[in-house]
Order: sequence, then C-alpha cells, then structure tokens
Amino acid sequence: MPNMKETFAKQLMELLEKEPLEKISVKDLISACGVSRQSFYYYFSDIYDIVEWIFTEEADKVLRDYSDIENWEFGYVLMMKWVLNHRALVQNTYNSIRRGYVEFFMNRVLYSYIIKVVDDAAVGMNVTNDQKEFIAKFYTLAINAISLEWIREGLKEEPEAIARKVNLLIKGDFQKALRSFEQENSKT
Repeated sequence: MPNMKETFAKQLMELLEKEPLEKISVKDLISACGVSRQSFYYYFSDIYDIVEWIFTEEADKVLRDYSDIENWEFGYVLMMKWVLNHRALVQNTYNSIRRGYVEFFMNRVLYSYIIKVVDDAAVGMNVTNDQKEFIAKFYTLAINAISLEWIREGLKEEPEAIARKVNLLIKGDFQKALRSFEQENSKT
C-alpha cells in the first residue's frame, strides 16, 4: 500500500502543473486520488499543510548531510535545485494569497540548518546560546531574502552562481561574528 501522504503530495504537484494553488480544493485533490474526505483529513488539515509537509520532507532529505561549515554551500545549491525541479509548487505557493506562509516556512527551514553550522563553528568559544541564535537569525534572514528574490524573479539565475556569491560574502563571517561576541563577553 502506498504512503498516503506521498500520494496526496504527488497528486497536488500534478494539479499545480495546471492550476494555481488557491484554485485547488480538498475536493479536487481527493477526487484525483480516489479517496474519501475523511482520508485526507486523517493526514492533513488543509492544502497548505501538504505544502508544508512536502517542503519539510524535501528540505530534511537535501540538507541532512550538509549542515556544517565546509558543506553548507553544497546543501544550499541542492535545495535551490530542488526548488527548480519543483518550480510549479514553489512559485504557485509563493504567488498565492499565503506568500507570508512561504517566507515563514523558508525562514524556519533555513534557520534550523544555519544554527547547526553556527553551533559547530562555536565549539570551544565563550558565546551564549542567545548570541549564537542571533547570528543564525541574521544570516538566515539575509540568505532567505536572496532566495526569495530569486523565486520572485522567476528562478532565472543558476543556483551555483547564487551560492557562490553568498559564500563569498559570508566566508569566515560566522567565525568573525562569534569572535566578536566572545570578545564582548570577555569584557563583562
């Protein structure tokens, strides 16, 4: 028996090739899957819940092995390539009435990835969790803004080119920020 969450997700992505997200209803989805409304609500609360599940599952698969300072750029490129391969899902969601939802989700996913990089870079340093969280939030917002602009402009630039530019800007900056906080902490 196929995994029903995956079945709903696959069918939603197929429907998104033809319709914008806000025009797809639960009724459309259950009809395409040949299941009852009750089956749908057993797994998901609404269409956006499926979108979140898809993004979470894929982000975890792509980023799981690339949350360290040496490999973050490769993970970022893989995530952007996933976005390209699922253009209809991402752009339809981004262009839907719930644009803020996509931004919130991307911030949450990217933050969980970047905080691991910051935590690894901070080993042995005298910095607080609040300071590490602030650094991760700062870089999350910056990188997310670049990613959202890329989506808004139609995914035209190659992921590798964007990741290379981001890497050039932040190379060594996690450590520099951590050292600055550590230096500040030694004064108190």
